[in-house]
Amino acid sequence: MANSNIQPAIKSYFFGKGYRDLGNTIKDSWFMNWDSAGNYWKKTVKFWNEGGLYMLGAVATAFAALSVVVFGTAWFLILSAIHIVILAIFFSLIYISFSFLWLIERIYMFFRGIFVVCPFCHEKYDLPYYLCPNCKIVHTRLIPSSYGILKRTCQCGHELPTAFFNGRNKFEARCPIPRCSRTIETQETKPICIPVIGGPSVGKTCVLFAATHDLIETTAPKYSWKIRFLNQQNEDIYERVLQNFNQGVVPAKTVELTPVAFNFFVGSSRWSPEKIVYLYDSAGESFQNSDDLVSHKFYGYLHGFLFIIDPFSIPELLYEYESNLKLYGTQIKPSDLMLEDCFDTMLINLEKNHKIRRDQQINKPCAFVINKIDAFDLKYRIGESAAKSLMIKDPKIKSMEEAVNRLCEELFMEWELGNFLRKLKHKFKTYRFFTCSALGHLPDNTKQPFQPYRVTEPLMWLLGQADKDMRVKKIETV
Repeated sequence: MANSNIQPAIKSYFFGKGYRDLGNTIKDSWFMNWDSAGNYWKKTVKFWNEGGLYMLGAVATAFAALSVVVFGTAWFLILSAIHIVILAIFFSLIYISFSFLWLIERIYMFFRGIFVVCPFCHEKYDLPYYLCPNCKIVHTRLIPSSYGILKRTCQCGHELPTAFFNGRNKFEARCPIPRCSRTIETQETKPICIPVIGGPSVGKTCVLFAATHDLIETTAPKYSWKIRFLNQQNEDIYERVLQNFNQGVVPAKTVELTPVAFNFFVGSSRWSPEKIVYLYDSAGESFQNSDDLVSHKFYGYLHGFLFIIDPFSIPELLYEYESNLKLYGTQIKPSDLMLEDCFDTMLINLEKNHKIRRDQQINKPCAFVINKIDAFDLKYRIGESAAKSLMIKDPKIKSMEEAVNRLCEELFMEWELGNFLRKLKHKFKTYRFFTCSALGHLPDNTKQPFQPYRVTEPLMWLLGQADKDMRVKKIETV
């Protein structure tokens, strides 16, 4: 395997040619000194052999040769030492400068939470491989180094920036993992990675895109946020799903057990750098067996969990609404993976593959979102109206989110999910319940546009938990 430290670039003068020039200068001076002494000695031999008065000249040239050897060598050593010291000081300043710049970049990235994630293989690393825009050769370590402090010169002659602040992130990048090596796009900004969790048919895809749409159309303008997609592919996916929503068509079922991330940038303020959001929508079948989650490496660096709950995956509610569900056929398709089973699979994955001990509390926030509350009378039991009634009964509850969370916890106890509640309280330091409808009404053949409601709150809460710049104060009173 090739040494990744060797780059297809021209080394800086101060890291290669500078040393060679110093060595050659000292070497040339040394030989010039000895050549001068040798010339005087040749004259000495010549004068001595000629005899007579020439022998006086031989004595003079012999002293000259000796002087060159003694004093010339002394001056050579003194001047060479001065030369070396001056260059050493200058070179040291160069080394300190590039080391300081490299350190500043590392510190900035650490405290900003910046790292790079491949949306395909989900590996995490500090920097990707960058391609020279001129010759497309790969630079594996485009950082301040012996090849250049602020810029380096590619072997083709093209100059490349080497730091985050002077344009490095504008170049084409590649995943450094050999088995992947896919072309990726990165702005070297903080990623916020959120997997969407839930069994088959819980509505993960619907919640994801409904929340994204509401974030773009309603929330972002309200708080002066700027949102843009990572690339045209992500925007095309979003537009296609949105078109289906407007025609009352449910998005196609997710079939990929290992998902490709859905990405968009969020700029929350003019003083704060953009963040890039990674949303991972896996097929619900992947949560039936923890072995199917091994390739989901994003659980090792995630910022929060978006756990979607089908209310009919709760045995008590499934039994209660069983006769009603039969009347609606495939319009309401209950998930065949029970809530607790999905939750347990997620925990097993974290323990087996991400070094979370069984007795360890997870310090990442989890939003538990009960979807499909447009079905039957659920919105009156766990929806907005029920939460408002609770706020009237208890004036200490100041926000809709707090009321919904309290209501869900109380009802979960009624629905014989006390063990589930105890388990999640034991495992999660921070969690909150939400309720929503990703569609707004049951899917039918009328092509009536879907009108999701309360889908953005869980995503907004997770974004605020992941980054303080994205926290918004929202108080809802009755």
